[in-house]
Amino acid sequence: MIKIKNKLGKTRIYHKKYIINFYKDEKFKSKKTNIKDDKPIHCGGLRFKGLFKKNIKDKPLISIVMPNFRCPDIKKAIKSVLKQNYENLELIIIDGNSGKKTVKILKFYEKDIDIWISENDNGMWDAWNKGFQLANGDYVGIVDSSNVLFPGAIKNLIKYIKKYPQLDFICGAVKKDNRLYAGLRVKDIKRQFNIIPSSVVSFFIKLKSLKKVGLLNTRYKIQADYDLLYRIIVKNKMKGINTKSTEVFGDLGDSGFSHEKSFIFKLVNELRIRFDNNQNIFELIYIFFGRIFIKILRMIR
Repeated sequence: MIKIKNKLGKTRIYHKKYIINFYKDEKFKSKKTNIKDDKPIHCGGLRFKGLFKKNIKDKPLISIVMPNFRCPDIKKAIKSVLKQNYENLELIIIDGNSGKKTVKILKFYEKDIDIWISENDNGMWDAWNKGFQLANGDYVGIVDSSNVLFPGAIKNLIKYIKKYPQLDFICGAVKKDNRLYAGLRVKDIKRQFNIIPSSVVSFFIKLKSLKKVGLLNTRYKIQADYDLLYRIIVKNKMKGINTKSTEVFGDLGDSGFSHEKSFIFKLVNELRIRFDNNQNIFELIYIFFGRIFIKILRMIR
């Protein structure tokens, strides 16, 4: 066991040996570096220097995956993770070949990032999947490069992990445009998708549970995270809990692009996801006409 302080003075625990955890019925495998013969344009991090992280008794490893594509706030996002006062935390950054400026930032934090890759990808969901495959923690979550993780967020997460070891996922509260979002409404998932505050910053799931569910379906251009959530809760009947509304994990910043799509596009995509997951056809008809009716009422008013 080796303890090293990062650029912001926070201690992290490392090991010389990499240990991959395998689980029964897992739908994807963990990878040490995810580097094959077709090496990315740029890559780096402590894993390439022989320093690794693993789960420790009373200090479960938390994996944070940070997808990025030309985000001007990536340095702020990285620092928000490095500031976390928790020793067993790994940071994985998946960049979609954003250019020299981003690579320069990643190289600056080379000794604080467990692994980073910069290469062309097939969009945001592909980046998430790459990160999930590199994660080796007990729990894994997404912190987008446009997000900020608040101080104490991981400490709050650990508190719930230890208190509810039987659960599969934990949802913290988040801020977006100075508004607070909190709660978990599992019973509503058959009617609407936004049952959690966010799938980034505040949503952490056991890697063991995620491997049972599988990776994101990249066929969906939007809402693939909702498809994943549907499979977690409905198809695999996994359980979770939300933190108190005062336990805010972070700020969402400019993450998310579904708001850029039209009402009809998002509705059709949602119905496709539900249909692909074998939701009752009559429930889908109810959702379609119900949403259209509500939309018309709002336009009239």
